[in-house]
Amino acid sequence: MIEFSLTLPRFWNPDDTIPYRRAYEFCQTVDSLGYAGGFIGHHSFSPEVKDEAAPFVFLASVGAHTEQMRLGTGVYLAALHHPANIIEQVSTLDRITNGRAVLGVGTGYRPYEFETYGIPFNERGRVLDEVLSVCRRAWTTGSYAWDGDYYHFDDVAVFPPPVQTPHPPIYVGGTSPAAIRRAARLGDTWFTLPMETLDVVTELADRYRAACAAEGRTPRICLMREAWVGADDAEVEREWYPRALSFHRYYWEAGTKGDESDPVLQRVAAGEDPPYREFVRDRAFAGTPDVVIDEIRRWHDAIDFDECCLIFATGREATTPEALTRAVTLFADEVAPHFS
Repeated sequence: MIEFSLTLPRFWNPDDTIPYRRAYEFCQTVDSLGYAGGFIGHHSFSPEVKDEAAPFVFLASVGAHTEQMRLGTGVYLAALHHPANIIEQVSTLDRITNGRAVLGVGTGYRPYEFETYGIPFNERGRVLDEVLSVCRRAWTTGSYAWDGDYYHFDDVAVFPPPVQTPHPPIYVGGTSPAAIRRAARLGDTWFTLPMETLDVVTELADRYRAACAAEGRTPRICLMREAWVGADDAEVEREWYPRALSFHRYYWEAGTKGDESDPVLQRVAAGEDPPYREFVRDRAFAGTPDVVIDEIRRWHDAIDFDECCLIFATGREATTPEALTRAVTLFADEVAPHFS
């Protein structure tokens, strides 16, 4: 069985008395369709990526409009913030949602975010390790003191405590050797990135499982992939493919290239538009239902992942709520049942 989650769009209309109304309606739809979770990204001072600077605030509002799916960050730049603040925000979200909070974290890659917060960019991985160590201790003990390299404080109480025990699940993202070790040692799930191809992710998954074995931890993998389902190829090429190309070109230029040696990505970065089915293979879960089912099966046979976080709202260009709802509904009706 595979659990299917997805990234949540933030449809915002400043002229509406409830500006996020369409986002809440979409989240209610995917909740009713049986998706396991909804994730949002996190950046500060980065309006071009449209990720929330205060993701737990948005997730709490979504929690008030949904009943079943988990709600989490995919991913939160936890090294930017004090661990006590993270503990309190995630615990509060867990209480608001009655035990549905997920903390997904990553190191980040934009120096200006860390410079503004006064965090040395080249130390962000070590800061994140300490943040996660504090969070795990606090949630499992109920009160905690800390005297580390970056944080120092006397015994304080965890309030409010989370609903989930021993704590909300921690997903750790990243593909570097340090990130994979961090996921095995301090996380409950490894969150893959959406840029790498099947061969690359297969090798990384093997490294993650070996790291878990060395730590005596049980591995769990959440595969993040771009996704779209259309009734026919023409619909997919019209509604999804241009945004997917834009997504990869943007992150290639931003420095998060994924598999830099991948010849298809090199062609995309150079401005070429390969046939969409050529682009999808070994890269994305997008196409007609049969194409998507086949691609998921090949990835699952190779990696045996536990959960898949689907990025339907690919790219910085907005898709309409209507098109997005059609795609997630078609996936839930025609694709997901093959993996239940």
